Amino acid sequence: MTRLVVWGAGELGAPIALRGAAQGLASVAFTRSTDRHAALRAGGVTAHTGDAAPHLRPDDRLLLCVPGHEALSGCVRALAAAGVSAERAVYISSTGYYGGPAGRVDEATPAGADAHAQGIAAGEALFRAWAGERGVVLRFGGLYRRGRGPLSALAKRGAPPLGPPDRTLALIHYDDAAEAAWCALHHPAPQPVYVGVTPPCPTRRDFYTAACVVLGLDLPAFGPALGLPPAEYDPAKLRADLLPAPKHPRWQAALVP
Repeated sequence: MTRLVVWGAGELGAPIALRGAAQGLASVAFTRSTDRHAALRAGGVTAHTGDAAPHLRPDDRLLLCVPGHEALSGCVRALAAAGVSAERAVYISSTGYYGGPAGRVDEATPAGADAHAQGIAAGEALFRAWAGERGVVLRFGGLYRRGRGPLSALAKRGAPPLGPPDRTLALIHYDDAAEAAWCALHHPAPQPVYVGVTPPCPTRRDFYTAACVVLGLDLPAFGPALGLPPAEYDPAKLRADLLPAPKHPRWQAALVP
């Protein structure tokens, strides 16, 4: 029997594990702590802490949803060391892969040159080497929902981090990211990589100026401008295969406290 295995059942992974159980799949979640276990088990999910690699079966569908590219790379190394495989494996990566891009950005746009972007690219390469044609990479923008995301972070800090005003903030709502990940797990012939963003995306000036007004904060200060065309993320493949109609298509939804 095909199982849905979610390694990293947090804000994004837990709803996908619960959806699998609700649709009659044998759904198994692996987490770092037991905080979500009661809710997962109440929804019919088998919940464990620790490493999923020793438990993976060749006919499983695996969602790798552990936060941080270094942690994700560690998961892939564990899978390779265990000598296991999966029928389909979906890897939740980040648009941080592109560094600070300018102009049109799609799946073929090269990785950025900075250390963070190169670390993300290295993690994706490890995943591709392990998963082969069975693997799908989702490069999601910044995830948000009510109470979580860039507005929530701004409320805690009291001011945005200093940075260029003309850099694009790539954004996608948790609900839309979960739908795209679910479809990637089940699509009969997915692409190897998708840009997971719901454009048009704001610049840092657009977003943080509006966010400071919403929160009643002083208008933001910014560092020097990049002086380049803002990045325009192209999710055409995502829309065609996984997310034809996002539930949250406007970035202004990220301004809801």
